[in-house]
Amino acid sequence: MKMKEPKSFKDICELQKELDSHIVNVRERTGRDIVKSMIAEIIEFDEETKDSHKTWKTKEYNSQKELEELTDVYFFFAQLVNNEKYLEEWKLEELFNKKETEIFKPDSLTMIMYATGVVRSLYSVFSALVDLTLEYGYTKEDILKTYWKKWQYNMSERIGKEWN
Repeated sequence: MKMKEPKSFKDICELQKELDSHIVNVRERTGRDIVKSMIAEIIEFDEETKDSHKTWKTKEYNSQKELEELTDVYFFFAQLVNNEKYLEEWKLEELFNKKETEIFKPDSLTMIMYATGVVRSLYSVFSALVDLTLEYGYTKEDILKTYWKKWQYNMSERIGKEWN
């Protein structure tokens, strides 16, 4: 099947299904595994931001690397959505089209970590993820473009080589 550049979150989920179908896991991958992967990517994203928890490090800021790490969070969120089969039920596409963060909301990174670890409400997690994306100045289009680029790299360079 020929895959095409994503135009929506639903497209990202379809691409993620295709990518996941080529990955050979040594054991069954559970929702818990996916949530742990997502948390790891959130931490990697934080380490690329100007607001990194690593206050002792002096590292040159790279917005492209920051965007790539943020997009990695979307890879695992899409995997979680596919695993839980909630895409339509939670109307996540409407959230993905959001243009502004809500006012008087707790820090989105904190909200993602809380929602992922405690609540596991996909709607809450995705709402916070979209807010985080917007807070850092990125758009839906940035995520779609970066996801596509990294997806192609994963399919051609990592499957069967770095992975498996």
